[in-house]
This record gives sequence, C-alpha cells and structure tokens, in this order.
Amino acid sequence: MQDILIVGPGAVGGLLAARWARAGRRVLLLDRTQASEARLVSRGLRVIDRSGKSRSIRRGLLSARAQGRAPVSAAFFCVKAQDTAAAVKAAAPWVGPRTAVVGLQNGLGHERRLRRAFGARRTVIGTCYFAADRPAPFTFAHNGGEDVLLAANAYNKVAAALARRLLKQGRWTVGLKRSEERMLWTKLCFNAAVNGLGALCAAPNGRLASDPALRELVRSVIAEAVSISRKAGHPPLYRHMAGLVLRGCRNAPRQRNSTLQDLAAGRVTETPAIFGPLLSAAARTGVPAPQLTAIAATLKRLERSRPK
Repeated sequence: MQDILIVGPGAVGGLLAARWARAGRRVLLLDRTQASEARLVSRGLRVIDRSGKSRSIRRGLLSARAQGRAPVSAAFFCVKAQDTAAAVKAAAPWVGPRTAVVGLQNGLGHERRLRRAFGARRTVIGTCYFAADRPAPFTFAHNGGEDVLLAANAYNKVAAALARRLLKQGRWTVGLKRSEERMLWTKLCFNAAVNGLGALCAAPNGRLASDPALRELVRSVIAEAVSISRKAGHPPLYRHMAGLVLRGCRNAPRQRNSTLQDLAAGRVTETPAIFGPLLSAAARTGVPAPQLTAIAATLKRLERSRPK
C-alpha cells in the first residue's frame, strides 16, 4: 500500500492527513521545510471536532523529506493558490507515472499549473465543502461539512477513481462532476461572498447567516457573482446558491473562512485567485460588479496593512 502525500498541511491538509492516519494509512507531510515537517510529526495533529472533543494523532504521520523520494499513490495539493508553482516543484520527486495528483484549492489558475506539470491523465481537480480552521499551532478544527467534489472526465477517470477511493477511506463524502469549470466557478461564487464579507467583518460563518444585515449582503454578493458566472458561460452547479451558502454558514457557525484566517495570521490572502477571475469576466462581459470590486480592493488594503 503506497503512501499518501499532503502538499501543504494547513487547515485542509491537516484534516485530510488526520483522517487518513486514523484509517491506518501512512501519510507524508510536505511542508515548506523539513524542520516544520519534523515538528508536525513530533507534536502530532490535535484535531477538534464540532462538539469540541479533541484527539491527538501521531501514528502514521511522517515527514516527506525524511522518507526519501519514492512515488506515492496520490499527492493532494492543499496550498494557497499563489503557492502552487513552488508546491509543484517541491512535490515532483514523489509523483510517479501512476500517482494521482489532486488539487483541492480555492480560486482559479492552479488547475492549469497542475496539468502543465503532471499531465491531464494524472491530474484531478476538486473543491472542498468542509469547514477547516487552524486556531493554534498543531491544532486543526473540523467545524462542519464532509463533502468533497472531484471533476472526472475521459482523460483522468483512473486518477479520479483512485482519488475518490482514498477520500472515502478518510470518511469524506465524495461527489463526481463532469464539468470542472462549473465546479470551480460555483466554489468561486461561494468564496467571493463568504470569504470576502467574513474577512472584512471579522465574522465567523454563523454570524454571516444570523445577522440580518450581513445575511442580506451575502445574498446580494452571491447574486452579483452568479450573474457574472452565468454571463461568462459558467453557470453554477446549483440553482439556489444563496440558500445553499447560508445553510453552509449555519452548519459551521464557528468557522473562520480561510481569508479571515490568513489576515489574522498576517499571511498573504488568495484575493487575486478568488476575485480576479470574477472581475475579469465582469469587465469582459459588461456585467456590473460594484460589490465585488469594493470587497476585493478593501481586502487588498487590509492585506497591505497587516503586521509584517
């Protein structure tokens, strides 16, 4: 049984690693340095579930760089969109001819980089609909949701089947979608509203759904994003996006979205990867985008003012 490689053991990658380690799989953690990998392996991953119950996981977790460069069964990319190029270069030694390369990232652009590096047959693009937070070092909170969507087509069906099987071993609910573009643009609309407004207001998901003013803003921003996506030829997978987004927020009330987590930690956000495609499509198709424009600009100002 070959190992699984997690490229970027942050909030999402840490939860994936913990689930597979609990299921008896060996998981290689590929972080920015071997020293940071060693610290994760030594300390283990403290996972907090929705009820507040915590569990420490060490067995099955290994430093990728300390294990050599043997091909793995699958490499799951969980890095920020802007870190994809560096992650591709770092992970290449573990990607063999039969390795499934799975991108579970926000925004657009990473899918092209992964395919250029590893080819269409090995590459599977997905989106996550589970709430993952990293409230403290070595601590990973699973605040709700179990769903992962994967785009499967005639080229990558073998890799997609392997990725689906592995995710199900980790007890995730996996759906296969034919249209990668629609899948990615659906998540783009979701992130534009939740990440944008949640980060600007320093509000967890539950507040976005419970506060009347914020709830209406979510609806309005979603409507703007959906209008742009449809005009650009990428209609979302679901008709009633605002209702689905707000329900997701209510189901993970404590969740800080990834952009809010990045701002709080003083990290670079994924604003260009999330808002850039929507704003470019709006300019190209003539769809007004005043709310998305204002949110993206304010997020960039907040990012520039973050503590160094």
